[in-house]
Amino acid sequence: MKTKEKIKNFYNQIKYAIIPFLIFVLCLFVSYFGNQLIYNTIGNPGSNYPEIELDKHIPLIPWFVYFYYLTFPLGIVTFFYIAYKDKKSLYNIFLTLCISFLISGVIYLVGQTEFTKPDFEPVTFTDKLVVWTWGSVNPINCFPSQHCFMAFAIIIGCLSSKKLNIFYRIFAVFCSIMIILSTVFIRQHFFLDIIASFDIMVAVWAICYVFNLGKKCQNISDKAVERYKNKKKLKQQ
Repeated sequence: MKTKEKIKNFYNQIKYAIIPFLIFVLCLFVSYFGNQLIYNTIGNPGSNYPEIELDKHIPLIPWFVYFYYLTFPLGIVTFFYIAYKDKKSLYNIFLTLCISFLISGVIYLVGQTEFTKPDFEPVTFTDKLVVWTWGSVNPINCFPSQHCFMAFAIIIGCLSSKKLNIFYRIFAVFCSIMIILSTVFIRQHFFLDIIASFDIMVAVWAICYVFNLGKKCQNISDKAVERYKNKKKLKQQ
């Protein structure tokens, strides 16, 4: 099969996932950047700091910042890889992500949390990237961590779908664990932010899995596509 045909075949296999992906991106923007906009408009209504004793002993390890920035590229690749290999799993992950991100948006709205950055003098490029990361957004809404949501979604997707290549699954799970660790080692999150992300993500995924919501969502999507195709045929006649 020629390269052009392979690309066309791959696109035809994953194009159904484009709209779910865009819906997820919308949930991300509404839940996170919507609350950032509220913060910028009305100011901080009063933050709390979900810090425990363990957080005081976690060191700053700047090189973890590279894993931190791997979160969304790895998430996008894994999302469409699952879409290509396992349609049912894709819809379960899609629903889990959307619901979890919207839950986090509600938590951000009613309970602001803030992470105070440590005193740190950057020397290397990596150090400067960490400091730039701290200043790139307002230091609020860290409980739960949406970076951890993405990492846990990748782990769940790779562990629940046996159709993915074993070497990719190992690679993606390893990188996701490093991403989760990066959130505390570059001092972006507290330890409890990770725990909250894990609890919410696993609970939502379990509900989607037990009640077969992914399959139901897939059926609705397939019927909508079929109706669209039928209407298109009628217009062409």
